[in-house]
Amino acid sequence: MRVSKKKRGFTLVELLVVIAIIGILVALLLPAVAAAREAARKMSCQNNLKQLALAQRTYHNTYGGFAPNGMFFWNNQSKNAHTWYNSSRGSVFVKLLPFLEQDPIYSQLNFSLAGTTQATRLEETIDNTGKWIRANILPSLICASANIDPYLTGTNPMTDPAQTCYGWSGGAVLMPSRGNWCLDYPGNIFGTGPAAHGNDARGYRISGVFARGHWAAKFRDVTDGESQVIMVGEILPYKNDYNRNGWFYFDIGGGTTTAPINYPIVGIGDAGFSWYNANPPLNPFSCTHFANWQTSIGFKSQHKGGAQFALCDGSVQFLSENMDYITYQRLGDRRDGQPLPDEWNTNY
Repeated sequence: MRVSKKKRGFTLVELLVVIAIIGILVALLLPAVAAAREAARKMSCQNNLKQLALAQRTYHNTYGGFAPNGMFFWNNQSKNAHTWYNSSRGSVFVKLLPFLEQDPIYSQLNFSLAGTTQATRLEETIDNTGKWIRANILPSLICASANIDPYLTGTNPMTDPAQTCYGWSGGAVLMPSRGNWCLDYPGNIFGTGPAAHGNDARGYRISGVFARGHWAAKFRDVTDGESQVIMVGEILPYKNDYNRNGWFYFDIGGGTTTAPINYPIVGIGDAGFSWYNANPPLNPFSCTHFANWQTSIGFKSQHKGGAQFALCDGSVQFLSENMDYITYQRLGDRRDGQPLPDEWNTNY
C-alpha cells in the first residue's frame, strides 16, 4: 500500500531569501530602465533639433536667408512707423510653421494685423477652434526630458502660451546684467556682438545667427563655417522671464552662449523663486535670478551633463556643461575668425 507524502510549503526564511533576491534584481534593473528611457528621450530631442535645423535650411533656400524674429520697432534703423505692439509679427518659430508641417496653424494667421494696443497683436489670433494660436502645444518643440508639463505658462489651455524647449542662438553677444546684479559673464568677448542683448536689426552688430530684432543671417554671413556655428539649442523656458512667454512670442525666443551651459537658475516653480525681486542674499546669488539675462538666457537642458545643439549645417551635437568656455563662445559666434580646437565635438 502506497503512503502519500504531504507536500512541504516554503519556510519563512526561504520566502525572505526569494524576496531579497527579487529586490536586488529590481534594484539592478531600475537604473538600466531609467537610462534606456532617458536615451530614448534624448534621441527624440535630437530629432526635434534636427527638424528645426532642416526647416531653417529649407526656409533659407526658399527666401534667401534664415527665418528672422518678428520685431520691427527700431525706427532709427528701418525708418518705419511701427511701435512696440504693432511690430509683433511672431517669432522665428511662427515663420517656420509651414516647414514644420504646421500649415493648418500658419494659414490662419493674418500678418497684416496691426495696432497700438496689446489686444490687436498677431499673438492673440484666435484659431478656428476658439483657441488662441499661441496656446497650441507643438510636440516637435518639446523635449521629453524637460520637466515643464503641462507645457503652458498658466492654467488656461485656450489662451495661455504654449512652451518650447528650443532657442535660436544670438551667440556671444554683449549681455548687461539686470541692475548690475551679476557681472560674471558680460559677453561680447570677440567684439563682434556689441548690440546689448541682441537689441538690433543690423547684422554687423550681432555675434550669432539671430538678432532680437528683425534680422537673421544668410549662409554667406556664417564665415566661420556652417559646421562650427550654433544655430539652435536647448532652453528651459521657466528659467527665463522672456522665454516663458512661449514659442509664438515675438520678443526673444532664443538663447546665447554668454552663460555657461546649464548655468543654475532659480526659475518658476523652484524653491526660493521670487519673481522680480532679488534672490536673497543679493550677492552673489542674484546671478541665479530668472530675470538676469546675463545667465538666465543661456542654453540649458535636463539631460545629464550638458545640452544638445543643432549647428548651421544641420548636424546635432551634445555639448558638455564643462566644456572650455572660450571654445563655447567660438561656437556661438559666426564670425570670430578663429579655428576651433581639434576634435572639439568629441573631446567634451
